[in-house]
Amino acid sequence: MQGSTAFRDHNDQNALSQWSTFSLNGTSRTGMAGMFRMTAADAYGNVQDFLAFCLDPLQGIRRNNDYDVGSLLSTTALDRLSALMTNALGLVTTSTSAAAFQLAAWEIANEGQGALNLRGGAFTVSDNRTGARDAAQGWLDLITAGTWTRGSRDLVVLHDPVLQDLATNLAPVPVPAAGVLLLGGLAGLGALRGRRKKAA
Repeated sequence: MQGSTAFRDHNDQNALSQWSTFSLNGTSRTGMAGMFRMTAADAYGNVQDFLAFCLDPLQGIRRNNDYDVGSLLSTTALDRLSALMTNALGLVTTSTSAAAFQLAAWEIANEGQGALNLRGGAFTVSDNRTGARDAAQGWLDLITAGTWTRGSRDLVVLHDPVLQDLATNLAPVPVPAAGVLLLGGLAGLGALRGRRKKAA
């Protein structure tokens, strides 16, 4: 993704990502934390641009891949992600705020029902050069305190059983539709097909 437009604003001008050093269950990485710009078409051919964030800091995004609409995350994690999406997405206007949102999403997705602390637990962030970690922790503290709660903004998780899951606020797929075709990020992420979660 380095040097791509996936992490840029709608005018392709401002970077909406930053390099960050983090660790998940003892595996450390330095990578981009930020927001993807993507496009989707529903079964009726209606095209919609949307924003997405990764949920697994150690996985990549695969091209030409099937995604299910649904999640294996706990109800607590989904409620926390929804609270983040509802209250913080509108604050993502700079590279620092985009990285902060991504760090907070990784923390929520990987701590389950545990405490939301970017300095301890399963997921940690070791650098704060630009203030992204502190901004993310501030948002997480608002969720923990109950100040930020699940709201009206829809949370959709696109699930890949092998690689990266994505969190977005893409409008729900209409009932008669077979799925959503993700046309890819502007970085040429390729065509990703979404389909409704199979009935259990």
